[in-house]
Amino acid sequence: MIRRHSEQVETTRTHIRGGVGSAQGVELLQAGEMAGLLSLGRTTLAPGTTIGEHLHVDTEDLYLILAGQGTGLLDGERFPVVAGDLFLVKAGSTHGLSNDSDAPLTFLGILTQSPGAGEPE
Repeated sequence: MIRRHSEQVETTRTHIRGGVGSAQGVELLQAGEMAGLLSLGRTTLAPGTTIGEHLHVDTEDLYLILAGQGTGLLDGERFPVVAGDLFLVKAGSTHGLSNDSDAPLTFLGILTQSPGAGEPE
């Protein structure tokens, strides 16, 4: 499969997982396009935008920060993130992300089904 940049459709999302503000995103891969993958997307959070803290019951999520900086949240712990950082939420854990800077924050999000789990959230 080849998916050209020109084929990627950017959409706007607001209040992601109960957060504030708006984000631009591109869904790069969807469930069924790669074994074990539920979604792969690139998201850019505008300054002041947050992804609300949320629970992953039977999925795992990885955020790889591509550009910018902000504050990650993993199981209630807040920590700074910058380009090149990544953090992983395992099933049964919570996470969120905040762009508390004056510039956009872009990350790659990879969502997978946990081994032995049922239907995705």
